[in-house]
Amino acid sequence: MSLIVLCAGGHAKVVIEALLSRGTRPAAVTDRDASRIGETIGGIPITGPDDDILKMDTASVTLANGLGNRASRSDSGLAGRRALFERFTALGYTFPVIAHASAVIASDAVLGDGAQVMAGAVIQPAARIGRNVLINTRAVVEHDGVVGDHAHIAPGAVLCGGVSIGEGAHIGAGAVILVGVSVGAGAIVAAGAVVARNVEAGGFAGGGRD
Repeated sequence: MSLIVLCAGGHAKVVIEALLSRGTRPAAVTDRDASRIGETIGGIPITGPDDDILKMDTASVTLANGLGNRASRSDSGLAGRRALFERFTALGYTFPVIAHASAVIASDAVLGDGAQVMAGAVIQPAARIGRNVLINTRAVVEHDGVVGDHAHIAPGAVLCGGVSIGEGAHIGAGAVILVGVSVGAGAIVAAGAVVARNVEAGGFAGGGRD
């Protein structure tokens, strides 16, 4: 079965490296920019637009979400990544869990379809990671943490024990969410913030952009 990475941007490079670390070489990368066809990214050829996937039987190919996000104070920037995942899962395509070989994942942690755990990340016992979640480079999800579908835990962020992150939330690089705190769906936590109180759905915590 072939594996194809969707979207040939910066995050796709990280996804490809995670796959290669496990001995999986993607067959191709797609991108909506037709001018990039024939280029390579991470040594993998860009072969066509996302819609080329529709020519392939769902039993013959699996997909990896290579679309990243850029958050702002008012928008997690994750809508495109979510839409891409949901479009292809609705059509019957599957997204396997991707975990870099250097990631540490507890034996009883639960990871949803399409979850991505990047280099040096740590997921501790009894953690639950939702579908299409991105646990980025060296991020930490401590024991009993819950991360809702489509959320992004950016590089170096730390979720202390029992933290709950809502669906589609963005936790910025280097942020620290203290024990037992809840961050609501679609909320944004700024890079480097230390969050000691719950953040409401769609809310913002911290002083930076992302």
